[in-house]
Amino acid sequence: MSTMRLCDPAMVEELAKEHQLVLFDNRSVGMSTYTKANNTIIQQMADDAARLIKALGFKKANVLAWSMGARIGLQLLIRHLEVVDKAVLCSSNPGGKYEDATTPDVEGMLDNPDLPKMEKISLCFTDDEAGKQAANDAVARLKAAVAAGTFPDDFDVSKETIERQDRARTRPWKADNSNFENLKKVKVPVLVTDERSDAIDPPKNSLMIANQIPFAWLAYFEGGHAFVFQSSKQLAAMVNVFVKESLRLIQEKKRVRRLGFFINNKMKRSVPRIIAFGLAEGL
Repeated sequence: MSTMRLCDPAMVEELAKEHQLVLFDNRSVGMSTYTKANNTIIQQMADDAARLIKALGFKKANVLAWSMGARIGLQLLIRHLEVVDKAVLCSSNPGGKYEDATTPDVEGMLDNPDLPKMEKISLCFTDDEAGKQAANDAVARLKAAVAAGTFPDDFDVSKETIERQDRARTRPWKADNSNFENLKKVKVPVLVTDERSDAIDPPKNSLMIANQIPFAWLAYFEGGHAFVFQSSKQLAAMVNVFVKESLRLIQEKKRVRRLGFFINNKMKRSVPRIIAFGLAEGL
């Protein structure tokens, strides 16, 4: 429900050390074209992302998606697996009857287009002094990046767009059980990440998603919904390990097959690799 300006510069800088990054605004948001018809749904935005990957000339891309973007990422994996090499999902939600829903009061605040920006941003951080400081620090970094000309000055989103995207991430998403059920068909490496204290998408959602996607990784961090801001260095380190290790395992699998062996997994269901750490551990 925000523009790409809300991607924390600290996170972007950390990831850019080892990856080429492409950031974009969803339809009707920021610098993307406004869509007059009110038919925006998560699946439609996933189709947009797939078209963008192809239009940029990439056969496949590694995808990192956060919050509502992670729901779009789930649909990208389901609808357009051919364009995804590896995926990192941050603070996601499986939808339908499977989701662990947020509380009505938090949902009401998220759906309120008149709620002041800082109040909505504060929902993404823990409700304590550390969380308040992290929120203020993140906003300061965003403002500094805009002032320096390294980030676009497109923070504002119209009330109509907020209402449309709130609708896309709530009513159609809550009514669709197929999203979660189709995740078992995903055949690319996936890292599911979350935080210990999320008021928007409770962390149980990521555990369900990681259990449903074959051989998914699962990593928990300290913080709230915006742990991608609070733990940007730790997240980037985890992403780097995941990308490199996944590539190594894929190459090893190909090597074993060339030697005439077969890899057999006799487990009836895959178990996610769970890694839990926080800021204090210095990882």
